[in-house]
Amino acid sequence: MGTTTDKDGFYSMKPIPAGRYELVISMIGYKMERQDLIIYDNDRIALDFRLKPEPIQMAEITVTYKKDKKWQKDYTLFKRAFLGTSMNGEECTILNEYVLSFDRKSGLLMAKASQPLKIENKRLGYEITYYLDEFELDDVYVRYAGDSFFKEMQPRSKRELDRWVKYRRVAYNGSIRHFLNTLGERFDLRYKMDGDSLVEHVDWVNMSRRRGKDPLMIEGFDIYVVKPGKSGNLNAHFRLMNKQDEIVYPGDYPNELRLSFEKRLMVIYRRESEENNYSKDLIKMRANPFQKSYLLLNKDMVI
Repeated sequence: MGTTTDKDGFYSMKPIPAGRYELVISMIGYKMERQDLIIYDNDRIALDFRLKPEPIQMAEITVTYKKDKKWQKDYTLFKRAFLGTSMNGEECTILNEYVLSFDRKSGLLMAKASQPLKIENKRLGYEITYYLDEFELDDVYVRYAGDSFFKEMQPRSKRELDRWVKYRRVAYNGSIRHFLNTLGERFDLRYKMDGDSLVEHVDWVNMSRRRGKDPLMIEGFDIYVVKPGKSGNLNAHFRLMNKQDEIVYPGDYPNELRLSFEKRLMVIYRRESEENNYSKDLIKMRANPFQKSYLLLNKDMVI
């Protein structure tokens, strides 16, 4: 969700569903502000902000063929790691790549953006504004953080709109958001609030014996947890999560859940195969008929 201010700086956003949010306030030439918010039903909140000027500092640039060649090489690595090599990633274009600058330290490629990145995703029909906070790439990992804002593009025809809707559904299926939403549906099916206490539904045991009723089964997910005493570094260290395993817990606020597990989860999504581009990245001869991911937490529990 987003909005812009009028010429006097006034703004409004409505309706905003109850939940936890981060409000991002930005303007070119000013330092970006962030504000964490908890929104309750029928809340009315008034927030004022005064942004601090932050002139865009550009280092002196000597335009030479060699310099341009080095920047282009770094940009190619950045774009591949940041956008990915999937069919969706291949059809993304960074419209203002000139705002990017790169630095290398001990084999680590770091990127900074002097302005928000403007990205066009022609396969899904989105214009994306991405506020890049940090980006690091080495021979093993890519790590980046930032905030993104999506705006739907105007389709040139109904056929193009139908294609976007189809590809958006494919992009959602098996994604981290799809996975977490399914865990939330499963939690709601299993538990109910009795006053301030969490109580398991009476029919959960009978329902859980019929895998066809489990939202994870319906949506195509299998979750594997690490066996006691194992590290989770090998596939043999995992077992299929059973109906009594607890990895989702109630949060502090309505419509909020917490996720917690030891070591890592192995998640298999069986409704789609791997993309051929993904198998080529792993130098595999052929794609698997399912998608396998590993989920790790850097904290004991996350919202």
